[in-house]
Amino acid sequence: MRFFSALRTHAAVLALPVTGFFFAYVFFATKGRMSHFAALPWPAEAVSFAIHAPVPLAAAAAAGLAAVEATRLRALGVWEMGPARSELRVAVQPILIVVLTLATLMAAITAGALWIAGVAPDVYVLHLFGVVVVLLTAHAIIGFLLGRRLHALYSAPLISIAVFVGISFPLGTGSFWAHHVTGAIGLMTFGEAYSLPMTVAAVVPTVCLALAFVLAIGPRRIRAGAVALSLVIAGSGLLGAYGITREWTSFAPAAKGLAPVTCEGRAPEVCMPSAGSQDLGDTQAALSDMTASLRDNAIIAKIPTRITDITVSSPQLPDTGGERWTLNLAAGRPDGVSWADVAIDVVGMPCETPDWNTLHYGTLWAARTMGVADDYLAWLSRESQSFRIGDSKQQLLAEMDRVGGLPLNEQKLWYVEQLRLSCQGGRPG
Repeated sequence: MRFFSALRTHAAVLALPVTGFFFAYVFFATKGRMSHFAALPWPAEAVSFAIHAPVPLAAAAAAGLAAVEATRLRALGVWEMGPARSELRVAVQPILIVVLTLATLMAAITAGALWIAGVAPDVYVLHLFGVVVVLLTAHAIIGFLLGRRLHALYSAPLISIAVFVGISFPLGTGSFWAHHVTGAIGLMTFGEAYSLPMTVAAVVPTVCLALAFVLAIGPRRIRAGAVALSLVIAGSGLLGAYGITREWTSFAPAAKGLAPVTCEGRAPEVCMPSAGSQDLGDTQAALSDMTASLRDNAIIAKIPTRITDITVSSPQLPDTGGERWTLNLAAGRPDGVSWADVAIDVVGMPCETPDWNTLHYGTLWAARTMGVADDYLAWLSRESQSFRIGDSKQQLLAEMDRVGGLPLNEQKLWYVEQLRLSCQGGRPG
């Protein structure tokens, strides 16, 4: 049957209005949670979020529809034509149509996510989409072979349910390795993409299972040797993926640090993701003045040579030790940098369990030195009800005024003493 003629009667094409409506519903149900991707767009992050839920549905649909088509061809007597038509040639066309149909729906969801984020697809998105196409193909092969052997009236719903549950159910278990070997799409964050180990772990078990089905029930006659070999192949794929993922947490080790970075200035040089660097010049100027004041007041020993935004650093943790700092510079956030958080990160944790009420004195002094005391006080009012309604605010401000009138050397000694007291049970009553 010619390809375009087959399209008119293929189960996947006939079901397209239903599957298309269902996938559109899934997309628009999650659309509201994708709007924030536009603030700091990264294509792989937006796409992985958008297709995370639809992929198990698409795989289940691919298996079920392929089973229906195989049963339909059996009813038409196609498999009894013998050598007149190659069995492989007969199987490829309906499987290809299933994959193209479901891949088109997934491509539409991908395009919608990229449109919301305001970015174009890149090589990392194409890689992710390639993983999806491989998985859809493997599931379509499995469904087609089952539909050839067993009537689709019961094989199609059973294989669809088995595929959906097989992909989705492990995500809710505490066996983290199982999260990564079923073909479920992992969620990327900014600057991340699928790594080679993630790709292998995601596709190898399903591809090996499809190969096992081809060997076991693909030929007209089922042979014991082929069945035994198929079991070895299926088991090897799963064991191989387990060997890769057995020490992973629920978050797989994605490839990191892929987002373009823009740097500006000197002493310190400030680096932010290019996608969120609109205010980089103003941020660098502010940090330059702040770090100079912090050094002059002995809160830091010297000005860092580089300050990197946390979204493009590794590890993604604040760090103000040494010559290179990592801070949350709020790349892409409309409300800008939280200078209170910067002051907190500058002071850091002087010990493992400091007295927080005492540490507020040192942190407010650092914030005052940076010129962001009001930001820190506003943060403290939000975080502490006792500070907001009690007399601790007046005590804190009175102490700031007192210390502000001391000579510079005494101010430096006072700051060091506050950090020491915070680690020794707090300020004396």
